[in-house]
Amino acid sequence: MNTILNKNTQNNTFMKQERKKQIRLYLVKLLSRLTIWLKNKDKNPESSVISLAPKILSKEGDIKIIQPYLAELDRSLKEKEITNIAVTGAYGSGKSTIIKTFQNIHCEYEYLNVSLASFSDNDENGKKKGSIINADGEADPIEQVTFNTNLERRLEISILQQLFYHVKPSEIPDSRFKRINNNKWWKLLLSSASLILWLISILLLFKFNYVNKINPSTWHTSLRFDWFAIISIVLFFTGVGFFAKYIIRLFSNSKINKLSIKGELELGDNVDKSVFNEHLEEIIYFFERTSYNVIVIEDLDRFDTTDIFTKLRELNILLNTSKLIAREINFIYAVKDELFTDKNERVKFFDYIIPIIPFINASNAGVKLNELIVTRNLENILSSDFVQDIVSFIDDIDMRLLINIFHEFCIYRENIPTEVPDNLFAMIVFKNMYPDDFGKLSKREGHLYSFISNKSTYIKELTDKIDNKIALKKGQIDI
Repeated sequence: MNTILNKNTQNNTFMKQERKKQIRLYLVKLLSRLTIWLKNKDKNPESSVISLAPKILSKEGDIKIIQPYLAELDRSLKEKEITNIAVTGAYGSGKSTIIKTFQNIHCEYEYLNVSLASFSDNDENGKKKGSIINADGEADPIEQVTFNTNLERRLEISILQQLFYHVKPSEIPDSRFKRINNNKWWKLLLSSASLILWLISILLLFKFNYVNKINPSTWHTSLRFDWFAIISIVLFFTGVGFFAKYIIRLFSNSKINKLSIKGELELGDNVDKSVFNEHLEEIIYFFERTSYNVIVIEDLDRFDTTDIFTKLRELNILLNTSKLIAREINFIYAVKDELFTDKNERVKFFDYIIPIIPFINASNAGVKLNELIVTRNLENILSSDFVQDIVSFIDDIDMRLLINIFHEFCIYRENIPTEVPDNLFAMIVFKNMYPDDFGKLSKREGHLYSFISNKSTYIKELTDKIDNKIALKKGQIDI
């Protein structure tokens, strides 16, 4: 009997130990899964769709490639004497990607981005950039100066708009640039209730003679103190204070341009040739009220004018020398190298220049295209020899153009079945390089259509040349 009891006790102990082991294993698996989930929850899932917009690089390998640029940009921003920094490089070299990645890594700065993208070489009146030609076929310097002045004004207006529309109206309450304010329902309700209370306080004070009740000469110790009179007078003077503040702010936001002896008073804005000079007080007030210390200006090089850089440099100097702004403000410009044709202009406008070497060129474009092919699992669709050959025909290749070509190829391939994907890819390359001529194909027009439709004629011309050469050789042999 004792032996049986001992065996049962041993079995129970063994079963308990096994349960404990199972519970431990289950907890270990649960903790490992939880650890993996915590590590991956902040990671974005890999997507085969690649945006054409400038990217924020997050992989260690990608950041390591651009680390020299990031370090140079950080050193230049920390240097007190450097406030105008140029990040230069060819179109598609990765200037915007480097700047955006820097903003993502260095959060100690307050950034404000200004983009002036213009994808047309025409001004608002349809005039082309360059020299203005008069009726005699000669360059008209007066018209050219007017054109440049109008262009500068529009650029300055666009910069001001992006500055002031970037912040909430409540952050710059004294600005003369008034905008539509989206008032919440509870704010409107509070304002209405405050106005009603103020009107009631006026009614109590003057209609029901509550003013005399707060006169010390009418106070008696035997009478109870009237708290309604105190509340009414507090509400009244609080409302008067708010109205006074509104009136003072209204007049402070106006400019007096003309005041005559007859009492003629004109309020309005003074028209000046330079928008920055006209609204300099507004710009200083903006930076006084906000905390931005790094202004990133992109796409100014699309307008092929360097005069605006002079205005921006002057503005930067005024901001950094103003005693109202207790911090250093840095301007970062993303511009192309060929904008400044004069060697002295580059060093005249900027305090520091960081040149960017393009990440993609004719030598490594094939490797980049193969990387895109891997993202869509199309390794065996396009032949490797064709990939290396086709990229050599793409002039001024950049990563955005290559990505767009590949994306269009994937879309066309899904909708147009083809046995030779290489031919389809070649047509997509032609579409991106010569979009006008590609658009004419559907109308049976264009250089490519003419070349294809005259194929038989070209073949006949070639065969005739070959036949003539054969006949000439035969004649020489007979002789």
